[in-house]
Amino acid sequence: MYRVLIVDDEPWVACGLTKLIDWKGLGFTIIGEAFDGLTALASIKELKPDAVISDIRMPGLDGLALLDEISSEGIDVEVVFISGYSEFEYAQKALRLGAFDYLLKQIEKPKLIETMTRLAEKLNKKRESFHELDMLNDLFDLFEPDNKIKISNFLLNKGYDFDYPHYRFITGLYPQASTYTMMDKIPSGEGIHVIRFRTGQNKISILINYDEFKHPVGFLDFISALSGFQNIGISTIGVYSTPLSRLYQESDIALFSSFIQEGERVIEYKTADASALLIKNILHIEIAIKERKQDLIRKALDDIYAECASGLFLIDQIASVYNQIVSLIYKYYVNKNEIEYLNYYQIVRLYGSPVQLFESLKAFFELQTTADMAVSNEQVRRIIAQIDASFTEDLLFSELAAQFNISLGYLSQLIKRETGKTYSEYVTGKRLGLAKELLSDASLSVHEVVERIGYKDYFHFNKLFKKHFGLTPSKYRKI
Repeated sequence: MYRVLIVDDEPWVACGLTKLIDWKGLGFTIIGEAFDGLTALASIKELKPDAVISDIRMPGLDGLALLDEISSEGIDVEVVFISGYSEFEYAQKALRLGAFDYLLKQIEKPKLIETMTRLAEKLNKKRESFHELDMLNDLFDLFEPDNKIKISNFLLNKGYDFDYPHYRFITGLYPQASTYTMMDKIPSGEGIHVIRFRTGQNKISILINYDEFKHPVGFLDFISALSGFQNIGISTIGVYSTPLSRLYQESDIALFSSFIQEGERVIEYKTADASALLIKNILHIEIAIKERKQDLIRKALDDIYAECASGLFLIDQIASVYNQIVSLIYKYYVNKNEIEYLNYYQIVRLYGSPVQLFESLKAFFELQTTADMAVSNEQVRRIIAQIDASFTEDLLFSELAAQFNISLGYLSQLIKRETGKTYSEYVTGKRLGLAKELLSDASLSVHEVVERIGYKDYFHFNKLFKKHFGLTPSKYRKI
């Protein structure tokens, strides 16, 4: 049975709703009533209903304010509003903010039955999705870096009651295999609680709860038992009040730091400030750029690469260094459209190794002093045709350059001149265009669409889609 809380500042209306339909026959049970918004919010936190039916106009905390509080605290509950004809625009705004539906007063029995039947179907799908640990639509927002939902709120909203004081996220990549087979292989040891999430095509994230002081060996044994993963990233230690997204992001950064720490299978996230030598070398690059001294630019880039390859830094810090250099390019060069700012995930996807990353920077600076090279129209056509034929595959930019036997910098210029976009922008546009077409097919889930267009990280895809089209993929397909 799904649990329902009824909220109305007129007690007789709330009482009437409890008797209007056969709630149990539709799969619901009424767990309580509240007569103002503040009391309703307290009851929602205490009783944890699956659904709330609420008046939209109430003293103190009205319906929209109540919905805003529910969203900001990450409470997982569906809201159906009751409104009068004069409040139609108000009700429409509530729908845009995430309410499930609204009912017009006086509520008609058939309409209430129809709404609750649809709501039961949605809750059934949500429950099935949760039990299969494939909660991608929820996780898109949950693991965003700026999401402030605490571990405590997440656990309470999902009905977990963990015993131990410490939390970590572990994220792993594994070879081609069934995700669900890999999920089943994740151990659960004594003194450790585990929640597993599918966070990519070949990627699983695990929230573990344990006692670092009393039972640290249990954590080490757990890591040792994760034998099926190629690479593993481990977050720092969190507590009940730590934002959930922070630990996830740390584990993800540690995971993809295998790009720079080659040969390391397990990497633990550690904060580190840029070294004095790194800062000094970036300053050297700026001075060399001002003086247009290519040999000094190349030497400074080699020094920065050596520092980054020392193993002391993680991939997000490498991305920060790369973007500082890009900032200098934007500051001092006019012809800068062939290079762009990249986050750590884009760097890993576009470049096969740190060497390739820094070689692309060298190639850019070298091209600034060489004459324009003759551009073969036939060669450009073949390059664009190759991209169009393989944009859903993991074709590294460096591999494309090697395939046509041209430098990374020259390839950038060819693509930019032909398409008006960088390689990354062009491929992203092709993938997102195909995604829009596939999302119109209701038989495909969002994660199936993501896999078909060539992305393995659902969260990166979701952010790109929202950035380009202004809404998430799941909301787009409802239009």
